Amino acid sequence: DLHSFPTRRSSDLYIKGGLFMKKKILAATLALSMAIATMGTAMSVYAADATESGTLKLVLSTNDGSTTDDRVPTPWMNHNLATSLMFRNLLIADSSLQETSPDLAESVEVSDDGLTYTITMKDGVKWSDGEDITVDDVIWSINMVQEAARKNSIYSAAFGNITDLTADGNVITMKLGTPYAQMKDILAQFSILPKHCLEKEDGESIDSCSYWTAPVTSGYYTVGEFNTGNYFTLVPNTYYEGTAPKIQNVTVSFVSDFLTAAQSGSADFLYGNASDLVDGMAQLDNYTSIPVDVLFYKYFIFNMKGIDGKENEAMQSVDVRKALIECIDRATLATLYPNATVINSGVPNSDEAYNGYEYAFDAEKGKADLEASGYDMSRPLKICYYNNDQTSIDLINTVVYYLEQAGLTVEATLSNDGTTDLFTTRDYDIGFKGLSSFSMNEWYAEYMSNSATFANIFGGDTQFDEAVSALSAANTQEDRDAALDTLQTLEQENLYKVPLFTVGNYVYLSDSVELPDGVEFCNPLYTCDIDYVDWNVK
Repeated sequence: DLHSFPTRRSSDLYIKGGLFMKKKILAATLALSMAIATMGTAMSVYAADATESGTLKLVLSTNDGSTTDDRVPTPWMNHNLATSLMFRNLLIADSSLQETSPDLAESVEVSDDGLTYTITMKDGVKWSDGEDITVDDVIWSINMVQEAARKNSIYSAAFGNITDLTADGNVITMKLGTPYAQMKDILAQFSILPKHCLEKEDGESIDSCSYWTAPVTSGYYTVGEFNTGNYFTLVPNTYYEGTAPKIQNVTVSFVSDFLTAAQSGSADFLYGNASDLVDGMAQLDNYTSIPVDVLFYKYFIFNMKGIDGKENEAMQSVDVRKALIECIDRATLATLYPNATVINSGVPNSDEAYNGYEYAFDAEKGKADLEASGYDMSRPLKICYYNNDQTSIDLINTVVYYLEQAGLTVEATLSNDGTTDLFTTRDYDIGFKGLSSFSMNEWYAEYMSNSATFANIFGGDTQFDEAVSALSAANTQEDRDAALDTLQTLEQENLYKVPLFTVGNYVYLSDSVELPDGVEFCNPLYTCDIDYVDWNVK
């Protein structure tokens, strides 16, 4: 069922407690007083036929570095509705992301010891250029994603356990060194790409090659027109063997701001959780808001050292990192978001495995501890962030205020390529980041010494590896909780990254879209069965 997001009344805030209201006012006031930027509202040129009836209008945001306007974004990083309609996986998940059914694979069988996966491919499935989808595409994709620089960490964590991957006819045998309890769930997220189109490309930069302006696809649609910098269109894939969707035309526009796209009538489907988006969408009576239960982390990361030997001396001391967090009131920061819950580890406070530890806000103690740590107080502290929505800007300005009250000089920089600036350029001390997580496993996989990104700021530290592997292999509640207890202790002792809060998410549908009964949405950055073939557009 669709649930409308209620307009928040001021009286509701007071009913929930005066402290909440005061903190929200404080956060807003601090942010306003420190404002250094305003949200851009520039819009791209939209496809000419985007206003025609029967056309589904989708949008991709270019404001966080995850998408550029010169190519289709790789589904190996994050999913979005457009790429989910273009690329298929071995399995397809339900909205919980924990139950799967066949897609490109006819079946996936797991041995009793959890170490052998037998994948039988469907016959007769083809790429949009008419070539067969084969076991070679699957094996190549699994191997290649591990070389790619831009990918979701869930694939590194899962596929890093593979010791052997072979095929006989249309059957793939995948052997693991250690069990990986979520492997089938991961296979339901991992998009298979065409080996015959991409095998000559460099694996590390495979997401930026020319293939992505006219990709060969496996799903309902393929690219029709690609207008660089503005939009692309999707047209039916004539080689798709299943039931064709009722919607025949889709436009996908590159935009800098979802809210502006919605206000201009240029988007039928979008999602988000920033206050300015949620408040703005609540004023539009032609959209339905659907709350989606996700594990969306907002957190700080510290730039310490990379496996390349590049070290940030200022952030080496854990005493410095602890003192900095003492100076910041995370509860006040949480009030900037419409549905945020403060947390103290990758385990939500409501989970039975949470160990009870809390990061305490104490401005005076933080200032004293910072001075006692030996930190050079005359040195500018650098913050890097990549979301340019007003809520993120307000949060950063509030953090700047807190740290300046501790006697620091602070420089905050908005990046237009968060992945590159956080993990390659690395000219910062504290990074502000979001993770729309597949599960708690994904949060903890970032600590793995073989992480393609976080090893560049955590130095490839191996002390988390054993516990992360234990969590990945856990198939009982007892084993899961034991691994999570070890991991919480490690992260709270080391402070490589510090969680601020989790944030709820919302999917927004325009009243032009008619859904079949029973559709349930999952985390928008992942993919699941949403009965798309029976969607209609008025």
